[in-house]
Amino acid sequence: MLFVSLLCVAAVAVPAVSAASSEPMAVAEPATDDTHNYSQQTASPNISVTVGGTVLPAGETITTTNDPALTLTITADEPIEIISVRVDGETRRSYVPNSTTFAETTTLDLDAGTHDLAIVVRTADRTTTYAATVTEDSGAPLMTFESPISAGFVGPNGTYEQLNDTYTLNKSTVELRGRIHDQSNVEQVIIEHEYRYQYGTEPRDTDTRIEITEPNQTISRTLRLGPTQPDVGSGVNSLTIELRDEFGHVREYETTLRVEDTDPPNISVLKQYPVATRSAVRIDAEATDRVGLASVGLRIGPANGSGQQYLYTERQPTKQAISKVITPTVDVFDGTRNITLIATDQAGRTTTRELSVNYTELVTPQIQFNRSLSGSVDDRTVQAAGTVSEGQITRVRIETLTPDGETIDINSVYSGGVTENLTFRERLDAGSYPAAVRVRVLDVTGTEHTRRLALSQSEPADPLTRPTEQSADRGIDTMSETTLGAVESSDPLEPSSSNQSSLLGGLLSFISRHALAIGVLTAAGIGGAAFRQRRG
Repeated sequence: MLFVSLLCVAAVAVPAVSAASSEPMAVAEPATDDTHNYSQQTASPNISVTVGGTVLPAGETITTTNDPALTLTITADEPIEIISVRVDGETRRSYVPNSTTFAETTTLDLDAGTHDLAIVVRTADRTTTYAATVTEDSGAPLMTFESPISAGFVGPNGTYEQLNDTYTLNKSTVELRGRIHDQSNVEQVIIEHEYRYQYGTEPRDTDTRIEITEPNQTISRTLRLGPTQPDVGSGVNSLTIELRDEFGHVREYETTLRVEDTDPPNISVLKQYPVATRSAVRIDAEATDRVGLASVGLRIGPANGSGQQYLYTERQPTKQAISKVITPTVDVFDGTRNITLIATDQAGRTTTRELSVNYTELVTPQIQFNRSLSGSVDDRTVQAAGTVSEGQITRVRIETLTPDGETIDINSVYSGGVTENLTFRERLDAGSYPAAVRVRVLDVTGTEHTRRLALSQSEPADPLTRPTEQSADRGIDTMSETTLGAVESSDPLEPSSSNQSSLLGGLLSFISRHALAIGVLTAAGIGGAAFRQRRG
């Protein structure tokens, strides 16, 4: 009875303890299968891929040579059930390790080009996929060439057309241009040019090697070729172009270039100008030939004459100039002289250019008046403006004349060294209208050139005159003269100052015209002062 009583007390006491607890007691339900209901979350398998000896991380791209080796190293927290190796979606290898680790090396059988590589790994808990890109470079680089040496992809199917064995050109300077095509990096392009020719009776050859490291997708190089020598069966240019990529793939192009001179030289006269220190003319001219110039010279006389003075000669074909500028100076004693420029190319074709050289025409200046700036300033003053140009000028003077041709006023605009262009703007006294203005220009030969202009009083200079505040305040005639600008000249010597003389002349003219009024005003002023002194 005592045992039964104790059990009842214990049964009554248990609910009271549970109610006092702050956290309920967890009671686990009996499990029927510990394997499936208590599995832990595992990490993704670690997939390491090496292609051609280089680690290839997921999502990256690699370029390899022919059929690279593929090495797989995979580790997982649980047994690996299936491994599938796929190229462009096609299964190439399949493995069933049933182990937590796997390592295998195999060969990727790839075609040239870019491929998608995928590794699919299945464990009991998950499926993991690795993806990357593999580009196989299994061929040597290609190059497409532009004119005049053409080769490349042609037709609707893009068929590659090789270089011809021989090309015939009509110029010796060519631009070798091409575009490189390769799956990988092209590390080197080598261009070799060999020219075999005959100089006199001796056979010769020249070699040129151009090495381009790490080229871009395009190359451009200038080549100087030698001309064909058909009379001796020589003059052949051999061209070799070698391309090498980073995997050692090499492609070589070979061709022969023949340069035939079919056009005669050309002569261009650039400029003719006199030599100021003597009666001579300097001629700047340029002779050109697409293949090469053997000689350039001149002859004093007509084109159908004989003989010449050589200014340039070169018989060796590898050194002949394509373009040659000559600057001969020819004495011209009688005013006019005929000279002939002569150019001969390497093939013996000759071009002549006859010139008529006139020293007087080159030194004679052109005198022009500026009508808008030339005209009357007042009833006794004129303004003359204009330019002297296109000559060899040593002195310029401007004068006004009476109806009989006598000089009234004269200004010196320029004197000193030789100049070719200058401007003038001068004011001079004039006796009456119409006023005659004459410009005198002396050239380097001592010949004076003149030009006249008649100005009427109804032809005011532009600008004419304008009032000034100072002259108005002082009670002086508000139609005072406008100050002139300096004479413009290309000669470094300072031109003579004619402005002061013009202003002085204008002032004297004003005094002479208003002498009576000035005298009356002066007398009145003196008288007024004396009167005020007596009053004081």
